[in-house]
Amino acid sequence: MAEWIKAGAVIFAAGLALYLIVVLLVWIGQERFIYQAHSLPLDYRYTFDGSYEELRIPTADGETVNGLFFRAQGDPQGAVLYFHGNRGNLSRWGHLHHPFTSRGYDVLMIDYRGYGKSTGKPSEAGLYQDGEAALQWLLRHHTLEEVVLYGRSLGSGVAAYLASRHTPKSLILETPYDVLPNVIQHQVMLPLPRGIFRHHFPTFRHLSKARCPIHILAGTHDRLIPLRLPLELKPLLRSPSDFLIIQGAGHHNLSAFQAYHFELDRLLLP
Repeated sequence: MAEWIKAGAVIFAAGLALYLIVVLLVWIGQERFIYQAHSLPLDYRYTFDGSYEELRIPTADGETVNGLFFRAQGDPQGAVLYFHGNRGNLSRWGHLHHPFTSRGYDVLMIDYRGYGKSTGKPSEAGLYQDGEAALQWLLRHHTLEEVVLYGRSLGSGVAAYLASRHTPKSLILETPYDVLPNVIQHQVMLPLPRGIFRHHFPTFRHLSKARCPIHILAGTHDRLIPLRLPLELKPLLRSPSDFLIIQGAGHHNLSAFQAYHFELDRLLLP
């Protein structure tokens, strides 16, 4: 009997040690997981279809955000302020202007601080400031009532934050989360103490303060942000029809499904 107790104690101690190692790794490495930034030399030349202008937008705390402003095909009926996901830079994301410019919207995309040609180091507060600076630049060309905020993955937290402070035409979130630590917990498959997280992006809290129409797009086969996390946001929407679930879609391929484009037609076209 004593041997069984001893073996159990050893197994428990080993499991506890392993758990504490995971907690320590998340504490130390969460920025690397959240902000998978890739820098670009300042003389890097983007190559995208359509008419666009490269921008250097100053932020309130002294950083400079690199952006691309794509012109609508035809007379613009509004503008989309697009916040991309956590990996790469505008060289990867810029081509995603097309679903919006082809529907008559100007598009402003930015690289967060530390991404691409943007200066600084990414953080939750810093990304909020980057988003605010981008919106203020866009408001030189469009009224707030013409602006659609669009956030994808990590960018959904930034877009939701802006919607809690301003009242744009609408807010569209693609593959969002309720709060970012839940995404990390899903990846490590362990409950983690909330106190270890330095970056939260509480989308649910921001949406509760938003006064504009909110629309969410999510896939059933998303392995990075499982469908149960964006579903936590559904009660905050004005109508159940404002939450589109795309059957078979994962985290990176919603635009490959016709349902995605039908929804953009419904939300953006007259």
